[in-house]
Amino acid sequence: MIRLKWSSIAWVGLYVFVVIVPLVGGAIHLEHGRGFWLNFSIALGFLSLSMLGAQFVIASRMEFVSSPIGMDVVLAFHRAMAYPATAFALVHPLLLFALDVRYLQLLNVFSSPLRAKFAVLSAVALVALVLLSIFRRRWRIRYKVWQISHWLLALTVLMAAMAHVLLVNYYLKDPWQRLTWQMLTLLFVGLGLWVRVLKPLLRYRRRWRVAQITAHADGTVSLELELVNKASYGPKGFAFKAGQFAWITARNSPFSFSYNPFSISSSALVTDRIGFTIKGHEGFSAEVAHLQLGDVLYVDGPYGGFFLDEEQCAPLVLIGAGVGVTPLVSMLETLADQRSARPCHLWLASKNEDSIVCQAQIERLQKRLSLEVLHVFSSPLHTANRQGARLDPAFILRHLPAQAHAASYFVCGPMALMEMAQQSLLQAGVPAHHIHHERFGIV
Repeated sequence: MIRLKWSSIAWVGLYVFVVIVPLVGGAIHLEHGRGFWLNFSIALGFLSLSMLGAQFVIASRMEFVSSPIGMDVVLAFHRAMAYPATAFALVHPLLLFALDVRYLQLLNVFSSPLRAKFAVLSAVALVALVLLSIFRRRWRIRYKVWQISHWLLALTVLMAAMAHVLLVNYYLKDPWQRLTWQMLTLLFVGLGLWVRVLKPLLRYRRRWRVAQITAHADGTVSLELELVNKASYGPKGFAFKAGQFAWITARNSPFSFSYNPFSISSSALVTDRIGFTIKGHEGFSAEVAHLQLGDVLYVDGPYGGFFLDEEQCAPLVLIGAGVGVTPLVSMLETLADQRSARPCHLWLASKNEDSIVCQAQIERLQKRLSLEVLHVFSSPLHTANRQGARLDPAFILRHLPAQAHAASYFVCGPMALMEMAQQSLLQAGVPAHHIHHERFGIV
């Protein structure tokens, strides 16, 4: 396994601290006379509430949250933590029912007190949220519909749970205890206002329009966007690092729930125009070919910890598959604009010769850089390529550059490729901190 960076360890440590502090710090007090299991049930309820609140922060796309470890890892962590948070939330009432069957009466929302109604609402919304997230693709729920439902259900879960806690009141008798949870509620509401109101207003001022659109034979579409107001981002323009991505939406209000993440494929040195190469799949990625010149888009970004260290001069090895080449192309475009002499190697897996993503762009870059490109085809069309190499551990070991231990490696593609490339490089003696990756399917 690749060693965790100190920033990753610190990030996880901060998360644990924020989640546990309401219990450890005494924001609630559990009475010994009420028995261990009852107190344990209450503690699980508060722990779940803290974790659900933290889920809002994790998914808020705030730069200070995502930059230390990368957005793909943040969203994977968000998904992983949803399971224990849900388990703690559901075990909380189940323990109460096991301790005293009279608690079952609280499930009758027609006769139960308001605090119980909020608890039931929160639990039902939480179960619905988790099920829709797990089975979204199997149930063929459109991404836009899922995004809206996910946000509304998450807000319902958190607000109903907070209302339940404050109305129960038994464990928040002291004014400072109530103030603690009221402040947490205001924090979460404020975060929601920032994400859904203030940031969209800022994006409206920083709107983009389609300056060029090109459909390719491989089924991808390249978009070039230009700022409507070039001064909207200040003197530095839309500053991003080569390899990062942004969330974009088109033909919608900036307040739209539906934003889709795509890697930027243009040079980081050009800050008033940005490019994306998108493979049609579903939702916006399938509709992008129907955009027209001048159509307005809104961009939320940049994001991601997968980016080029422009100060390095060691060999650069880029490993990608299909549309995973787009952030790698952004790195190469940036180096070309810098007139870099850095040795570069691109190993790209594609279905066949006609499905090479960004092919024309790569060919132009070969003329501007010291760039060696090796293509690997899973179903080659031409006889000469049918006995070609495969992008497997043997290929990686065979094509490692002379200064393999000093080189920087960037890998972007499906999970199987990611795991294979990482393990192969590590086994070849490449230091873990020289291997960088970004996974597809983060949402």
